[in-house]
Amino acid sequence: MCASSNACHGAADWEARAQLLRAIAHPVRLQILDALCHGPLCVNDVNALVTIPQPQLSQHMTALRKAGMVACHTNGPLRCYYVSKPTFVGKLIHLCEEEHPIIEKDRATVVREAARRKGHNVPPA
Repeated sequence: MCASSNACHGAADWEARAQLLRAIAHPVRLQILDALCHGPLCVNDVNALVTIPQPQLSQHMTALRKAGMVACHTNGPLRCYYVSKPTFVGKLIHLCEEEHPIIEKDRATVVREAARRKGHNVPPA
């Protein structure tokens, strides 16, 4: 069953959610978020974990910052990052680590469930 049964969200709500998912939908960004879940890291420490060229890391960090997922503080030449939405990121990482079985349904079950949602009186199988 889906998490939200409220279909009253506006297009802007869905667009904001899609932008958030686009911002985190990259293996390097997920790896960065996972590392930052354990505590703040300075950019050189993050770069040691993800071993990509520094300009690419900067682009990923900017995308995560613009999405509101991470924030940073500067201390001299050091930029230290931390997760700004720890509950969301923690749940996201946990969700990605879990197994999610695929559920197959036969045609008759799908049609019956759809009809029930529309309010039609359909007898159970």
